[in-house]
Amino acid sequence: MKQLRTLLIDCRIELRKLVREFHKTELCERLDVAVQSLANAEGVELDLKSTPTPTTVREIKETSNQVALAWQMAARDLKFSNPALYDAMSKKVMTRLGAKTLVDQVDELKQLEDAAEELKKQTASAEKSREAMEAERDTLLGALASAVPELADGGDRLGVALARIEWLKSQMSKGGQRSTASVVNEEENRVPSPEILAVVAAGTRKFTNAQREWCVGEAMVLSGFQLTPMELIEQGDAKIAKIITEAQHKH
Repeated sequence: MKQLRTLLIDCRIELRKLVREFHKTELCERLDVAVQSLANAEGVELDLKSTPTPTTVREIKETSNQVALAWQMAARDLKFSNPALYDAMSKKVMTRLGAKTLVDQVDELKQLEDAAEELKKQTASAEKSREAMEAERDTLLGALASAVPELADGGDRLGVALARIEWLKSQMSKGGQRSTASVVNEEENRVPSPEILAVVAAGTRKFTNAQREWCVGEAMVLSGFQLTPMELIEQGDAKIAKIITEAQHKH
């Protein structure tokens, strides 16, 4: 308590040296009140040594808090009205406290605001990058759909895209570019190729009528006649293609 009162008195002396007619300012009045309050608190503190009661303890605590708050408000006003004087006082206070730095609440709030703004910018940048990646993905999937219209879009966009890539690879391995008419003739062939069976089994396209007729008979034989033609047709082209491809893999 006594050290704080001495510190305030020293600050008042230095301010009078630096500010003309400082004794007429509101800040000087506040310092006088704070010094007097501390002097009164010291008297209460002496009484406390002989007769400590809850009331006297509370009075000292309240007085100290009021003085600290008054000094904080006065110093904050001075920071904005006379920054140079505020910096000079801060250096003296830091010297007495033996500290190197002291972050003001206003500065701390500003630092938090700057950090929040930086985080907001980073979030916006990440969202922009995500949107750009989604646009590139959609462009790629659209290009694959245009390149391989023979395979219909399904629920699994990635699965369909991979099937289209495999279809393109199989076409290249068979000799590269071929006319659309030859591709259509191959697909319309009564006996589907392994590539066609694979994409039908994946659910990305269906058999032609001629292919379905042949595949139903083939699936009946491969399943040991456990299913009738109607039962196979009801299960769908993908199931029929799977029966045939699984049997071919076993052999």
